[in-house]
Amino acid sequence: MGVTYYKLRGRGISLREYRRMCTDPLTYFIAVVAKPFGGIAPALSVPLVDRLPDVDPRDLPKGAARTMERHAARFEEEGYQVIFHYEVPLLERNRLTAATILLSRDGWSMAQVLYIKNGEQSQVGLTVGCWCEDGTHATVTNRKLELDPVPGHRSERYVGAPPGELVDRFLEHAAEWDAEGMRAVRLDESRVRQMLVQAEREAVEHYAERGLLVRMTSKELAKFGIHE
Repeated sequence: MGVTYYKLRGRGISLREYRRMCTDPLTYFIAVVAKPFGGIAPALSVPLVDRLPDVDPRDLPKGAARTMERHAARFEEEGYQVIFHYEVPLLERNRLTAATILLSRDGWSMAQVLYIKNGEQSQVGLTVGCWCEDGTHATVTNRKLELDPVPGHRSERYVGAPPGELVDRFLEHAAEWDAEGMRAVRLDESRVRQMLVQAEREAVEHYAERGLLVRMTSKELAKFGIHE
């Protein structure tokens, strides 16, 4: 699997994005002061992948696996079925990003249970989405907005919403999108994988073009045992 690693560049983060990302006024003030001098950004690897690396939930930490299974079960109650699990190839040992992907019985939408752990902090993001004929990745998610959206992607946000509400909201928006001419395509596992990789690559490439992401240097990669 080909992987290119990037990292966040503090100077490339806008004040609007800092405001969303900072959890308190003091942190935001520090970010504002630091921005003219290069800004501040977490030193985290961001991989650009060409495929999704499958993972067996039994190989994940038990807490992560149980959390993902619990949320996936609620999507299954809404008519979705699990089709695969994947883990993002991060460099840091104290980080984990993994997901369970589900497909609706009718094949018109997919659901994602995303588990993210950075150090001692962890969170779960839930998303229901479809892929449109024009290439648009249209979603409804319970994750809050931090970085400005990627052009061409449609995302409606209901922060903290449970699976059942997200499915209902998705159906409402899907009808609106269809009325606008955004025709969804029927999905299968292959198309879901293609859709997710395409959406992720478009996001990384967009933020790299913006200057928000920069490629990690050979010296930085060598610290993780990667030699180019």
